[in-house]
Amino acid sequence: MYLAKNVFALILIMLISATLQPPAMAADLIEPTLTPAAEIIKPKPKPKPETMGGFSISSTVGSYFFAGSEQRNVAALYGVKVGHEKIGKSAADNLGLEATINFFNASSKTVARDASGYLFRLDASYPFPINKKWMPYLVAGVGGIFSDGNGSSNKNILLNYGLGLKYFLQNYLAIRADVRHVGVYENSIFRQNVDIGVGLSYYFGKERIKKIVTQPVLEKKKIVVIEDDPAKNVEAKKTTATEKEDKSAVKPSEDLKVPEIAPPVKIEVVKKLSVDFDGTSLYIKPVYIKRFNEIAASLYESGDFMVHIKAHSRDTEKIADTVILSEKRVQRVRDSFINLGVNPNQISINANAALPVNSENNANSYVKAPSQRVDIMLVKLDAAAKLKTEQELQFKIERDEIERLVLETRSKDLIKAVLELHGENRSLPVDSATSLPFELVNQGEDTEEFMLMLSAPKDFDGFMESVSRPDDKITLIQLAPREKLKGNVRFRIPAGLIDGQKTMLTLKAVSTRFNDVVFQKDSQIAASAPLLRIEAKLSNKKVSPGDKLQYQLTIINSGSLSAHALSVKLSLPSAVNLVGASGAPFAKETGGMLVFKVDTIEAGKQAEITIDANVRADSSIGQEILWNAEVIDGTLQRRAKSTERSSIVLVK
Repeated sequence: MYLAKNVFALILIMLISATLQPPAMAADLIEPTLTPAAEIIKPKPKPKPETMGGFSISSTVGSYFFAGSEQRNVAALYGVKVGHEKIGKSAADNLGLEATINFFNASSKTVARDASGYLFRLDASYPFPINKKWMPYLVAGVGGIFSDGNGSSNKNILLNYGLGLKYFLQNYLAIRADVRHVGVYENSIFRQNVDIGVGLSYYFGKERIKKIVTQPVLEKKKIVVIEDDPAKNVEAKKTTATEKEDKSAVKPSEDLKVPEIAPPVKIEVVKKLSVDFDGTSLYIKPVYIKRFNEIAASLYESGDFMVHIKAHSRDTEKIADTVILSEKRVQRVRDSFINLGVNPNQISINANAALPVNSENNANSYVKAPSQRVDIMLVKLDAAAKLKTEQELQFKIERDEIERLVLETRSKDLIKAVLELHGENRSLPVDSATSLPFELVNQGEDTEEFMLMLSAPKDFDGFMESVSRPDDKITLIQLAPREKLKGNVRFRIPAGLIDGQKTMLTLKAVSTRFNDVVFQKDSQIAASAPLLRIEAKLSNKKVSPGDKLQYQLTIINSGSLSAHALSVKLSLPSAVNLVGASGAPFAKETGGMLVFKVDTIEAGKQAEITIDANVRADSSIGQEILWNAEVIDGTLQRRAKSTERSSIVLVK
């Protein structure tokens, strides 16, 4: 017991010590530099994102609650956890694994039977960070519990699940809290225990921010640029030395305003290679491919390496053609390295490099180089050079993105069109083909191509056609400036729509260059259909055998469209004999079915049919005579039934 507590205390002290930063030494201080005005206006590169997760070690303390059947008091719980968390680009990629060992010493509630033991667990976790500070997580795992008391020992399997929360004080240090439900399998039953704990987690491999010391700058310094020609470097150093000697010519007030410039960037040239081309050819000879692979291998190994590609030419009579050829050759060499798997960010190019000066002659003469060549230098950058390169690259990426967005916005603004769709709020008959006219005008200054799209229910079978070419479906149309397209939206109103049912149709013209440039027009249409109902009426509800009985049917069309080819079916009750019928021609079918034919009922009109019958003399006293009728629209196959009507046969 004492050994476990000592180990826990030792690990806790190590964690706290690792989190405390020592006093800043002179070598650790980052010397500040003031940036020139030309550099200030540049956008600052985005800092590298602070990543969460990684390998960690944690020290925890908490309480262990035993199931009531165990008759034990709450025990203090000390633990050490070692884990690793992987935080992916999306929540589905997150995953963690953690191993835990805990020690506890529990006392009995009934007799003095203290017991101590260890819990071993291996848990899988699912972390889902909310921000850079808070990271909740879910856990589940398996393990074992080993306890010893009163001269006996127990070993049991456990399953546990729960949740936790981490709060990051720094990117490498977090406070954690855990709650676990622990099921201990003992004697064929699961004992339900609970583990609650808090602790401190330390993450390995996290970079700490060093302290920055600011100091006033009083001395004016000159920027020293390292040139390819050593002679220029000597001249630059002489100039700098002369200016330092002439400090008396500078006013003190001016000295205070001049910013201090960071020391020049150090670049170490590791390898050089000159690639010769024949005439105006772009062909890279096979002899250079092996050397390309050697340079690419160095670039794979470290991001501290870069390759500079420069083109030269001595053909001064055709400067324009030479520059174009140099650009093509430099690009060809660059593509070769990219095809070998080199990161494009590790490649810099210069297609217009001047030839080196011939130091033995005058400054206007040049070394006689091969007719056309490309020079390749593999260089190793120090930390400052690497940072500067990354900043320049980030600035270029941001600048290019801004320029692209500006150009894209301007291009979108130049796309102008007018779309008109006629026929708003029209009432159209069901089960019929129809169309709505539309016009599309290109009001821009350039020829544009548009994709025509119709948003409508699937059973409308809609498509677009040009007036000049009917029945020929169109989806893409190219229009010159001020050109107009006249067309029709063709579709069919389904037979199943009820009278007055409204549907929204949307016609869109989408630019094929930018799919978010959309011109659209909506049109709401209403279905026009017959709306039939049938009403029945009996002359007498109480009759006697031999009495006359009249049954009247009224077919009403309350819709906005005429109904045609109607059939009215009446099942003649067996307790009556048909005398006659009026209002529509009819036929008597087998089984006593009467079928009446009605040609047309106009919208808002009705038709009446009257049936005369006698109650059969042999009808039973108390027998119920039922009448049922139905009307069928032969064109749209719609049905409507009458309400049931009945008569009762009574004694005379």
